[in-house]
Amino acid sequence: MFWNFFKRGPKRFLGVDIGTSSIRVIELKRGNKKHLLENYGEFQISSTSDKSFRIFEKNSLLLSDEEVSDAIISIRSEAGIETKEANFSIPDFSSFFITLDLPIMRKDELYEAVKYEARPYIPLPDNEITLDWVITEGGVSKTPIKVLVVAIPNGVVSQYQRIAQNSGLDLKLLEPEVFALARNVSGEDKEKKNLGMIDVGARSTTCSILEKGVLKISHSFNVAGNQLTETLAQSLNIDYNKANELKEKQGIIMKEGSNEKVKDILLPLIDSILEEIKKAFRGFYKKEGKEIDKVVLTGGISFLPGLKDYFSSELKKEVEILNPFSNLSYPPVLEQTLKEKAPVYAVAVGAALKGFE
Repeated sequence: MFWNFFKRGPKRFLGVDIGTSSIRVIELKRGNKKHLLENYGEFQISSTSDKSFRIFEKNSLLLSDEEVSDAIISIRSEAGIETKEANFSIPDFSSFFITLDLPIMRKDELYEAVKYEARPYIPLPDNEITLDWVITEGGVSKTPIKVLVVAIPNGVVSQYQRIAQNSGLDLKLLEPEVFALARNVSGEDKEKKNLGMIDVGARSTTCSILEKGVLKISHSFNVAGNQLTETLAQSLNIDYNKANELKEKQGIIMKEGSNEKVKDILLPLIDSILEEIKKAFRGFYKKEGKEIDKVVLTGGISFLPGLKDYFSSELKKEVEILNPFSNLSYPPVLEQTLKEKAPVYAVAVGAALKGFE
């Protein structure tokens, strides 16, 4: 959404996703029918570390600039990535999303109208934010329009610019994670369906609604993967690493040899995530009069045992785990490896794909 400086697309492009405790880089090569997966890499902070690459506090994103830059340099070096042109994703919890209903107006009036109408919803001064928007319904100068507005603190933008420069990358575009994720949706899902996209990360969960490929709503909240692990560790009086292993191995499925307490501990938190999702779906129906056709699950705990089926049962919807590699070409030998990594690479893949548009 921000600063696309070139007109003709490159042959290769990078997507960079800076997570809370990991950084992922995807390198794609332009193809005819499908783009090619050239390379990918990940750098993780040890789960025993108290550090994180990013946190969100008081309307600003705090990044360990030097550590992030060093990690990106390390990924590129180990993977042999020479491409420098890159798009970076910005975490949704550092952005403000607002939906506005505007009357018929001329195109040259739109900027001031968006700026004026969005002002009451943004807790930062005008000179401290960058605004951008997409028209989700209607047409300028013809009909009333609905606009999805995104506001990003300028401090966040500056940090990403510094990180890209220090990493030796040529930053072309910054965009919220949800736009990168949405770019992975294709086929009938994009053309005909209303999708609920649920991104359950380490520190936050984002529930977004796409109507025939157009982002209509995006809402982030703090219950996510790390809280599941922390609650499990405290309740069972075990260390964080052991709790994380238990969470990933057992999830909310009961089978022979399972610890009966794990499911009971995790379910209330998962139910709180579901309640936020249901609230967003109800709001969409109330405002648009439309049901969600399908749910797409992505993020770090997508493969939590039992989660997909539980979401499907509780939401009474078809639930699918997002696979961003399904629209790319890659060596067959990577099939199983990429399937296991699919949900956590969706943001980086989507950011890279933007480079070819």
